Amino acid sequence: VVLLPKLDELIVAASAPTPIALTTTDMTAARWAWDKREAAGAGTGTLPRIGWTFRPLIGVRGRAGVAGVEVDPRGGLDEERLVGAMLDQGAVALERAELAAATVENEALRRSDKLRAALLNSISHDLRTPLSTVMGAATTLIDYNATLKPETRADLLVSIREEAERLNRYVGDLLDMTRLEGGALTTRTEWTDVRDVLAGAIRRVERRLGRRSAVRDFPAELSAAPLDQSLLEQAVVNILENAIEYSPDGLPIEVAVYEDRAHVVISIEDEGPGIPKADIERVFERFRRLEEPSDRSPKDRKGAGLGLSIAKGFVEAMGGRIAAASPIHGARGTRILISLRKAPPPPPVEGL
Repeated sequence: VVLLPKLDELIVAASAPTPIALTTTDMTAARWAWDKREAAGAGTGTLPRIGWTFRPLIGVRGRAGVAGVEVDPRGGLDEERLVGAMLDQGAVALERAELAAATVENEALRRSDKLRAALLNSISHDLRTPLSTVMGAATTLIDYNATLKPETRADLLVSIREEAERLNRYVGDLLDMTRLEGGALTTRTEWTDVRDVLAGAIRRVERRLGRRSAVRDFPAELSAAPLDQSLLEQAVVNILENAIEYSPDGLPIEVAVYEDRAHVVISIEDEGPGIPKADIERVFERFRRLEEPSDRSPKDRKGAGLGLSIAKGFVEAMGGRIAAASPIHGARGTRILISLRKAPPPPPVEGL
């Protein structure tokens, strides 16, 4: 049996060949071996009448645990030496495992601190910048409304609306990520025509397209798919907004849908700078933009980079899959694919 320290107690971590229930006296001997760094129990001067011998597991850096060996009257000196050698190796293995776990924990804490700092910086920028614009435009309208030209007044109102929408998107991203992380996301599945969902998503981003065009490639007929319409629409909106962010003005963004035997597949393509192949596997990670801005990111781009991660969470919550491919047009362009299960074919009718 192997006991490991946890807080101020020794806890049974493993036993063989069957689970072991140690008595209070056994645990007292194990504690003695841990505290005094010497063997206790059978064959020693401390609690020799119990059926176990407990030895401290001492590695290179210090104590790692305690091992208990049940007494076998048939054992001899050779068996004793073998057990001692095995326990020494076990102590080193435990110590290495502890060091590895500590390294992983420290790295996780380092990344967590880095992300926390980056997220706070992002929130500060992504909230303060649009708020400053809204406050400036509103102040100008209030203080100088009577002297402003109609076109100037209209421009200020448009700026207020655009920055308010930007704030709304950002807060929405934070709330969506909170739902995903907290396990509070629930799906409402119904048979859906994906073309309707895509059309709705395109309408939601039309004002942000600028001189870009959303090119639709929808088939005349398409099988229904069991999905949550609101989650899919939001996932597609996030992908489209990402495409708009990185696509040069005047170039098309293609939204297509097709089906194979088992799935309905959505394809969204842009003609932006693309994603380096080394980064393609990480494009859906949370806060990717904050940690390591890529060549795809404009140098003045700020933000948490939550959109694609949220899209992935929503798609997977519906039982679908999402993937990215880049480059797709020479050295440029990115394609995001969403694969969703479609309605099963109807059973054959008997007698036909």
